[in-house]
Amino acid sequence: MAKVGSFVTDPRAGAYCKVTLDSGEKIIVNHDKGGFKGGMLTIEVQKFMGFSSERVFFCNLDSDEGRTALTQLTRNVRPDSVEATPLAAFVEYFKDCRSVSEIKAKCDALMASRGR
Repeated sequence: MAKVGSFVTDPRAGAYCKVTLDSGEKIIVNHDKGGFKGGMLTIEVQKFMGFSSERVFFCNLDSDEGRTALTQLTRNVRPDSVEATPLAAFVEYFKDCRSVSEIKAKCDALMASRGR
């Protein structure tokens, strides 16, 4: 199972969490607004000793698709809890993934399942 770091919140920059996968790959999940607001959620793979990164997933939480995905991920959590935030919901969704390719596949499946 992935090693999930602390959730860090910066009122001006949003919130992020660093995750180390079983494969040794390190990713950063970033929610540009933090908290319960919309905005963009991105997942990036850290490259070259953390000095650069490659975006592997993004979700506009203000779009119909993004709202549907977030609703699906938070349907069984208390609405005012940390688990209901976009950052925590997405980290919880993929924390059992062993590699970046598994995260991509799982997130693609989530976004494809909208409207079902």
